[in-house]
Amino acid sequence: MRVLLLAVCLLALAAPTAQAGGINIAWGTRCWFDNPTALSTFACDSNDGTVSFTVSFNPADDMDFRYLDAWIHFQSDSAELPDWWQLTDPGGCREGSLSVSADTSATWHGCPNPWKGMPITHKFVKWSTSAFPYFDPVAANRAKLRVSYAMAPPGVRIRRVYEYYGFTVTINFARTVGAEACRGCSTPVTIVLNSVLTSGLRPLTTPLYNQCLRWQAGGVTPCSATPTRSSTWGKLKSLYR
Repeated sequence: MRVLLLAVCLLALAAPTAQAGGINIAWGTRCWFDNPTALSTFACDSNDGTVSFTVSFNPADDMDFRYLDAWIHFQSDSAELPDWWQLTDPGGCREGSLSVSADTSATWHGCPNPWKGMPITHKFVKWSTSAFPYFDPVAANRAKLRVSYAMAPPGVRIRRVYEYYGFTVTINFARTVGAEACRGCSTPVTIVLNSVLTSGLRPLTTPLYNQCLRWQAGGVTPCSATPTRSSTWGKLKSLYR
């Protein structure tokens, strides 16, 4: 009997742990799986061009996927968020310089796209700063980005064994140089993907491989310095039922 109990215990310890799901963020227009890049540098010498980063996720369980709601936090090394990062505030120095896309036509290589061929019925993008806070107050050197997408039911079936494309954020370089330039392009900024809520029962907060990006080399703000959001997930989920 003791031998049998010992064997059962050993088998339990050896059993694989169930995959809990997770999140990734990468510079570029592809998932971390396809393009594992955590640092982006720019000479701040042109008003032309853009920089993008992409959010992806691994569901905790197989599910009928219908919506995604993500929170991304930004923190500059400076005491205040530079004018260059006033991206959407009305009257902000670079108002209109941020855009978000969930490409419904693209077929990704190593990272499946659940939005492909599906009509998007809901899109919400909110850039929040100390001057224009959304939900909670924002510190002077920080910003928060909330991105939500949804499709009509029944959605698409996704599996826990894959990393899926979520969406891409693009920032243009307008007003970087010249008479109307906005200061602070060269200031290092830390960008952290804090959470992604999908059609599952709980938000995904654990990085699969990477949860943190750096803008400009030499930054000193640790990834752990960015706060987690305090909004109620039950309230957010009710928006998509």
